[in-house]
Amino acid sequence: MHFSTSLTILSTLAFASAFPTIPQTIRLFPRLNATVDGTAVARAGGVLKADATAEAQQRDDTATRAFSSVSLKAADGSCLFIDPKAGDFRQNLIPVQTKPCDGSSNESFDIITAGKHISKEGGMLIVSTETQGCLNFDPRRAAGDQVILFSCGGRAGGEGIETDSQIFTFTPGQVSMPLALKKDKGPCLAVSGGKLGSASCTGDAEQNFTVD
Repeated sequence: MHFSTSLTILSTLAFASAFPTIPQTIRLFPRLNATVDGTAVARAGGVLKADATAEAQQRDDTATRAFSSVSLKAADGSCLFIDPKAGDFRQNLIPVQTKPCDGSSNESFDIITAGKHISKEGGMLIVSTETQGCLNFDPRRAAGDQVILFSCGGRAGGEGIETDSQIFTFTPGQVSMPLALKKDKGPCLAVSGGKLGSASCTGDAEQNFTVD
């Protein structure tokens, strides 16, 4: 046996001995979202499907991010917060809540001003850093459940391009701002009972959210 071959075998055996409990598939090419596949969820489907989620919630690596991995604080000091298990099997329809800030990834968002799902100047997408879903306002849904995370572009399977229900007004340089839909200059998102709802835009500081 050649010396180089022996050395390779010995190195392989040493690695296997050092990490005896790590499955081979994890060592080499772990499947995307393998750790969350089958996790119980609150809405349609009952359990998370990793492959469907990966297709529906795709990170836009071409996007221009005005802010990355930031918290959005309401006027009362609470932070916007999402529970990835509160949606459906693709991590759509996740309610947006407010809770005391704790620095977790569940309250982390990116502010995107240009990319695959936004072409309008002076607009922004608010994207969960945790799930890659977009903040979405749908007035057709029941009161208290109109502000949700949904696949960016507005199609459940991730094939959407752009939708007005996810584009909010953005002014460069501002770190405190109302979350107002750009299309009709409103409504503005507002905190109600620990959830994010909507109200007529008043211009009051109480409707502002601060990037932190």
